[in-house]
Amino acid sequence: MMNFPIIMGITSGAAFLLGFLLIAHSGKVNVTANRYLGLFVITLGLAMIEVPLFYQKIHLKYPALFEMIGLVRFLTAPFLYISILCFTSFEKKIKKKYVWHFLPFLIFCVFRFPFFITGKNFEFSDETAKVVFFILKIALPLQTIIYWCLSFTRLQHHLKNIHRFTSSTEGINLSWLKSFLLVLLFILIAWFNLVFFNLDDLIQFTPFIDLFSVFFLAYFSLQQKEVFDFSKSELNDLSGIKTDKKEPSKRVSEERLNELNQKLQLLIEEEKLYLDNDLSLPKLAGNLNASCNETSFVINELYGDNFYNFINKYRIEKAKSLLLSEKYNQLNILGIAYESGFNSKTTFNTTFKKNTGFSPTEFVKLHSGAAGKEL
Repeated sequence: MMNFPIIMGITSGAAFLLGFLLIAHSGKVNVTANRYLGLFVITLGLAMIEVPLFYQKIHLKYPALFEMIGLVRFLTAPFLYISILCFTSFEKKIKKKYVWHFLPFLIFCVFRFPFFITGKNFEFSDETAKVVFFILKIALPLQTIIYWCLSFTRLQHHLKNIHRFTSSTEGINLSWLKSFLLVLLFILIAWFNLVFFNLDDLIQFTPFIDLFSVFFLAYFSLQQKEVFDFSKSELNDLSGIKTDKKEPSKRVSEERLNELNQKLQLLIEEEKLYLDNDLSLPKLAGNLNASCNETSFVINELYGDNFYNFINKYRIEKAKSLLLSEKYNQLNILGIAYESGFNSKTTFNTTFKKNTGFSPTEFVKLHSGAAGKEL
């Protein structure tokens, strides 16, 4: 336990640096989301620095400062959740309703205001004191659990949502944030043990996990590309996509549906638009002279699928023909992927196995063996 405050001090320093970099990120991608993520990391750093400050007896010299650092913890979970909301939203602006997430922090600040002024706590009867102490003990853990669940659910929804408008989810699926939440869950479990059970064997590992989580977040967050890399008009068009299937006839008329389907078949079958590595729903809609809402509806209604699956099924068929042709001897797997319209080997391998049940290499071996038997 001797290294506990040292490691926590290093971790808090790393968190402050990362927070500053995210707020002043030179890449200018996901600007609002990164700023809130930066504020989350800074408040996380403040929570971690409590340990070395405690060992330096700062809580005795400056009790009001130490108390304020403790209250800032009520901002940590809301900042993370708002950051995830911004990462996963078409709208790139701060919403007024986000203010409500800071209400618990404001309430506890008001509650502790007399302490900041006089240095004295409220005086309660024994029964009231028990209730107040219980509320103070569970408020932060309860808030953290609620926001963790909200954040994880939002990321799950995001993964489904991006399948509606992109043919490649790699780099924008925010899988790194989901992984961070899982690491954070372990930290929370260790923290709850500290608060409620005081299990020393588990607690001694948390400083190293905290340090790992900050460096993990730094590595992925600083290289994250724009999640919704579209123009303002395209974002407005995408936000207008309706998912209500109760009255499909009102979304697109039968005549318009047939017209768009004919154009779609021409673009896919004849012009092979699916071979465009950067194909997105707005780009397809532009080629159809239709809105994203209309294009999405045609694919959902007539083909029973989302944009991601619809496009990649054609790409897989193209890849299968390339793998069984002479080009397989000239191109590696990455070359086959690009020739088929995919823009990464990972997406190609994952999608190919999902659709065929085999990896590209297994598929070639299987059909090569079948051809040998026929001969």
